[in-house]
Amino acid sequence: MTLNPLSRWAARILAVIAIFFILPALFDKIWTRKSEAPLVFFSPVQKAFVYQKSLGGHQFIYADERGREFDRGAFEDLLPFVYFRNYELRNEGPLELEGRIFDRETIRSQRQSFEIKARDLKGSRPQIALYPLFNNDPGIAMIPFPEDVFRFTEKGMEFINADTNRKDEALSKRFTESLKEKGFTFPATLISGNPTNLKPFDEGYFVKDSQGGVFHIRRVMDQPDIRKTGIPADMGILDIAVSENQRREFYGILITERGGLFLIAWDSYELIPLPSDGFDPRRMDVKLLVNPLYRTLILTGEDRVHATVMDTEYQPLKSFTLPFSQTGSGLAGNVKDFLFPFTLSLESPWQNQASLQLQKGSFWSFGGIVLAMILYLIFLRRKGPFYRNVGEFGFLMLTGLFGLLPLLFVRKN
Repeated sequence: MTLNPLSRWAARILAVIAIFFILPALFDKIWTRKSEAPLVFFSPVQKAFVYQKSLGGHQFIYADERGREFDRGAFEDLLPFVYFRNYELRNEGPLELEGRIFDRETIRSQRQSFEIKARDLKGSRPQIALYPLFNNDPGIAMIPFPEDVFRFTEKGMEFINADTNRKDEALSKRFTESLKEKGFTFPATLISGNPTNLKPFDEGYFVKDSQGGVFHIRRVMDQPDIRKTGIPADMGILDIAVSENQRREFYGILITERGGLFLIAWDSYELIPLPSDGFDPRRMDVKLLVNPLYRTLILTGEDRVHATVMDTEYQPLKSFTLPFSQTGSGLAGNVKDFLFPFTLSLESPWQNQASLQLQKGSFWSFGGIVLAMILYLIFLRRKGPFYRNVGEFGFLMLTGLFGLLPLLFVRKN
């Protein structure tokens, strides 16, 4: 069968798309050893950053910011607030740091860990716009799951019974009127909360209205408890991550489109800025570690972990950046780039939904492209003026070695 030029090029392009979807994934499965990002902490014992880095196969390196390595036991002793039970087993005396003695209950009540994944933020995950609003009842010890869910419409806040799929008119009216009295302008543009009853208590949702105002919405004894927070409307809020913790120091972390990070202080709703220079909310994860002496903010990207330790007033004291490679072996990564100038994938570590990802190779890709051109000139180029083959030559400049396959098998005849 003879193919006309349009059919020939369409077949080649489809073949390249299939190749750059399938073969890089197969390469990774066989040769690339994925590794997790290092775990970085600030040691209150050594007054320095320490980290745990995976070598694969359940093998780890434990080291400090200067590169000095430790065994696992010594590493855990440098982090007594994290591994306090192990510290108790290995040490007879009480934990004493900076002139203070810390027992188990003090550490437990003053410790908090809060992590935000980029893939869980607004715009990076699919979201069904139905939310449970837990009822705060002092007479009930546990948090029962409600029979209804709520949503925001252009005109109000609606509660829908999950069993009957019918609107609860009375409850919807109470919350809608209360919101209007507080100055809420419908519709809502951001709804952020913690929709699980596996938590010590419930603090409801932070909701942004159409004018940018942020409101704190709770349900107490089936009645609306709504507060206008006073958070500036022009901040460019991307999302708010809520964390209910018995410390009751802050409600959560507010994240702006430009990468700003702010704690929302308990009761006052005052914004406490966190050191976030270089933070990209679309491609970096956030972790905040709190202990009785220090606060540590950890920002994890594709190839580095940046940590900043702060005092209890959130004033920065010291920073540390640790580069890393998620592919583990540099050789495997270089070979992959040599073979594939780019790769296609529907998965991303930064998104919780299918999304087409185009990943470009490194400078090693140019070596593969040059080799592909040489092989083309030797074996595939038809006789005749060069300009007749310029399209195929350009095709190889974009696709490299595996672009030779469509040129070899998809010919005129």
